[in-house]
Amino acid sequence: MPHLYRNTDEGLFASLSGGQTVIDWLGYCPTFHDAELERLEIAGGNAALTLRTFRMTNQLGPQGYFALDRHSLVTMRMSGVSGIKLTGNASSIISALRIRRLDADEAASNWETCESPVSGDIEVTFDTSIGLYGSIYAREVAFELQPLAVDQAT
Repeated sequence: MPHLYRNTDEGLFASLSGGQTVIDWLGYCPTFHDAELERLEIAGGNAALTLRTFRMTNQLGPQGYFALDRHSLVTMRMSGVSGIKLTGNASSIISALRIRRLDADEAASNWETCESPVSGDIEVTFDTSIGLYGSIYAREVAFELQPLAVDQAT
């Protein structure tokens, strides 16, 4: 599994439709560490990645673990998908997710069956603790946030 060397471009994240809403809900620009891959859909040149996520607080819960709050489903809707590289199985826990805009055609290699991602495309890359990891490249990315009640969080 490759290691992610780049951090999320926080300015880009905040500028994407719904990005600032996610930042405001969680209180920071997330890496989605320990988020569960709830759903991945790829159809018609578009993709949607839904993560079951939360915020880890610095307070301890009754069993001595850090307390979690702000449970939610975060969906990244990617339109104009220009490349997909995924490895692993469908059950997945995210270790880190990064979002950035590609520089001058840096992704343009080893795309045998389609045109490659180009400068200006957005790269959504995620590592995993368990399961699926990889990258999805798209012309546009938008976020949707669905807060979950405590009883929906598990």
